[in-house]
Formats: sequence, structure tokens, C-alpha cells
Amino acid sequence: MNSLPIETKLDIFKCLNFTQLFTFKQTNYYYRNLINKYAAELARMKFNKLSLIDANIINRELNRKIYPSNWYKIIQPGSEIFEFVLNDQLNKKWQAAISKSISLFLHEFEPNKEFTVCLERTFFHLFDKKPRYYLLKLPSIPKNIEEMIIARNCLEQLFNCAFEYAYFNKIVFNPEIINLLFDNNKTISPQFHIQKPSLSTSTNLFEKILRFVLNHLKIFEFVSIDFNHINITEENIKILFNILINEGNKLPKVCLSRFKLAKLHDLIIEHITASKNCSNTVPVIILDKIYSRILN
Repeated sequence: MNSLPIETKLDIFKCLNFTQLFTFKQTNYYYRNLINKYAAELARMKFNKLSLIDANIINRELNRKIYPSNWYKIIQPGSEIFEFVLNDQLNKKWQAAISKSISLFLHEFEPNKEFTVCLERTFFHLFDKKPRYYLLKLPSIPKNIEEMIIARNCLEQLFNCAFEYAYFNKIVFNPEIINLLFDNNKTISPQFHIQKPSLSTSTNLFEKILRFVLNHLKIFEFVSIDFNHINITEENIKILFNILINEGNKLPKVCLSRFKLAKLHDLIIEHITASKNCSNTVPVIILDKIYSRILN
């Protein structure tokens, strides 16, 4: 296997499923980097939904035993299952992040609140013996290098999965720590592959969540964003407008939900009418719950 040219190895990898590829990745750094480099051409583990849920809510559900115990599988990874070499430069950056208590999640809830990454399986029926939900418990605020390694490697595995849906309710993975953990690694694309993600945001997280969408979501069908819990300002409208007319290569279809988006509607119409080239504009734009000035 080692003596084969890369093209032949890639042809072999294309015949493997996600579990087999994952086993190969654990063999050594060479195969890990090679599989990461060509990940877009290889099999991904598929899930129905990805979501971030308050750990207290999860614990209450488990304690109430509403659902059979085999519906859930709790995963608490340790760094010993991962092979990762940390150079001096990256070690300094990570130590600085630890000292600043940078959270793995971006949100406005209580600083010490714990969250669980919930993965819902794609195929499930009542007689299925496999878990319906995988509950991944990650350190919300990494306190040492070991927890940084755990967060990094778990995120890497999530980047290699495919999700039909995702729901982020005023909470997303923190782009700052994603960038720190992967530090411009050229062999890993730090993006979640999701067909139809849905997000809601708050006033203070408005721009950061939009940046998360643009930089860390690979969207295949559409993205839905709920702005009903924020007061839309002129600056917000300007930011949304610039995204809609310039990020069509990243966003195939966008649905924005919020009353009082008439100004954004007018700007889009004016742009389409006046522009000779709309190739960068989002192909499909839906403004839900909008009302016209005519009705005011």
C-alpha cells in the first residue's frame, strides 16, 4: 500500500465507507493528512441533524427516562485516542487561549453553561437497536492542552460528516477557537457540511453568527436565519444586503425571517434592476414575514 502512487491510493479510498476511512486515518499521520486532503471526494458519515443543546435539558430528559435508554449514546472522548503533535508556536497560542478562557461555543447565556453536541442518526425505526442520538460532551471552555486536543479532534471528525439539517438557536461553534485549533491547516477544511441549516441570532451576536455561516458552513440547499429576536438596524440591513449580493458562491438559497425587512427588499430589487452582472448575488432569496410599506 505504501509503495502505491497517490492516484491509486485515492482510488482505493473511494471504495471505502466512512468507518473504514476513519480506521485508516488512525494508522499514521501520512494517511490522516492524505484522507483529509481529498475528503471532498471520499465518503462521509451521514446524520439527520446536528444541534447544540443545553446540557441541563439533556440531563433532565435522560433522568426522566421518557425514551428507551438505547436511544441515546453518550460520548465523552479523551485525548488518549488521538495522535496529535503540538509545535511550540501553536502551543503558545493555545496556552494564551486557555488563559483567556475562550469558549468552544459562541453564545450569550451564562458563561459557565455547559452544552452538548447532539447528532441525530439519519435512519431510525422502533426496532433499531442502534442509538438514535449520539450526545457528544465536549469541554465548553477548554482548561488545558489535553482539552484543546479533544476539542480539535472532535471538530475534525464533525467536519468529515454530512448533515441533512442543523439547528443553532442563538449558539454556534466559536469561530475564534476554530481558527486557533486549526491554525490555517491546509489539509483540513474547517466547515460543517449541511444541506439545510437553520439559525437564530441575538442583537449582539448578529455579525459573528453571519461570519460563522459564511466561513464555517458548507451549505448544499439553503440556509434559514431567524432575526425575530433582534431589533434590525440600518447597519444590519447594510450587512445583510452586502452578503446577499456578494456571497452567491457560498449561499445557494437564503431564507431570512423577520418583520420590517421591507428596506432590504427594496435594496435587492434596486440592485437587480440596475446591475448588469448579478453572478455574485445569492440565486434564491426569500424574505419571510416581510410587510410592504404600502400596508403601513
